[in-house]
Amino acid sequence: MLDINKLKNNFAEAELLIKDNREVRYDFENWDLEEITSKDLSEFSLRVRDNNKSGSSTATGSSSKVLDNLIAGAKKSVEFGEPAYFNFSDEKLNAADQNTESKFSEVKSNQLVEFAREIKNTFKEKKPDLTLNFSINKNYEKIKLLTTRGAELKENKTGFSFFFSVPIPGGGSELYRYYESDNLFEEIPEADIDEFIEEYELTEQISKPKTGKMPVLFSPRALYFFLVSLETGVSSQNIFQGTSPLIDKLGDPVFSDKLTVIDKPQIKGTSFGRMFDDEGITTSEKSIIENGKLNSYLYDLEYASKMDTISTGNGMKNTLFGSGIDTPVNPSFVHPVISPGNKSKAGLLAEVNEGILVENVIGFHSSNYTQGHFSVQAQGFHVKGGKLQGRLEDVMLAGNIYSDFKNIIGIGDRTILSPMVSSIGNFPYILVDQLSVTGE
Repeated sequence: MLDINKLKNNFAEAELLIKDNREVRYDFENWDLEEITSKDLSEFSLRVRDNNKSGSSTATGSSSKVLDNLIAGAKKSVEFGEPAYFNFSDEKLNAADQNTESKFSEVKSNQLVEFAREIKNTFKEKKPDLTLNFSINKNYEKIKLLTTRGAELKENKTGFSFFFSVPIPGGGSELYRYYESDNLFEEIPEADIDEFIEEYELTEQISKPKTGKMPVLFSPRALYFFLVSLETGVSSQNIFQGTSPLIDKLGDPVFSDKLTVIDKPQIKGTSFGRMFDDEGITTSEKSIIENGKLNSYLYDLEYASKMDTISTGNGMKNTLFGSGIDTPVNPSFVHPVISPGNKSKAGLLAEVNEGILVENVIGFHSSNYTQGHFSVQAQGFHVKGGKLQGRLEDVMLAGNIYSDFKNIIGIGDRTILSPMVSSIGNFPYILVDQLSVTGE
């Protein structure tokens, strides 16, 4: 199957990425078990260079014909490929660990269901009239990359995740919490559940701020809009193409000096870390924003070559709003982390005389996010006198991250694992002053 000589005989250079994924997932809707999902999938991505042009093909399955089909598809693709002058990886790394797979196999389905039952009982005792939805899963991923230049890299990861949510009155949105670890959960997050229920009870009434400029507290779950905009700004692709607002800004202050953003691909305690990227380049921790100053860009192989530098190990099969084996490689964050500050959530709220707490934003994809602009519907809560009031409804939020995030009042003292559409990161609460809010 993995005969690298077949690739050498057909192309000037070739890169084969293999991802094997196993997953067991339990989904509960309105308290009751709704669906059990089991997945065991092998995916393949072949990238090639021939006559200084690039080509690619992808496939799923594990039959002996997969490699032949990949080669045939890549041959057709390279005929119409874009110019390509970079070389594929020649690195070697074996980061696979037998114990990692054992963690997946040894945790049985009944243990996942038992943990879900404990969560269910905790909610039942505290708020039995909730319309509660939740899911729990275990996932195992094995990644291998080979190239005709001699690269051979391997790693494997096991992760356990848990998610619960309730619909907000009025429809169209929900409150949720997400947890993930590379080990099975040991305790119920009871303090988080108490806070979650308190916030949910406030959604039963609507409270809207006056239109104007005011402080806005962003929850970690809402900050994906900021990270997506920043990612486009520091992408070497956009720097090279002249579309980034951060061209020639290295070393310049672009945000408040309270803000530090680090890409931590090899972060511990989660399965979302990566030892090497989807091009077989070893990852490393790198400071992107340091005390407000722009410190570095993100490079993959292609744009590193075009800009006469080296890849930073950020060539990932991600786009801004998706990912997958058939997604082209782009310069992307692997696991971004916004460094925590020194204020609790309650302490940040106490600084807001009138403003809003944003739990989610809607419509961000239609904003000019490549330039940092946002014009979105804000979901969350009205804040008065440092206290949460009712839920927001038909409240709009607009601005630009490169001007507005210079006015950071404070940053929360702990980070929370939060989805970022096509990836994930660790973010704290962030309080920003004088944002434009359209309310009453």
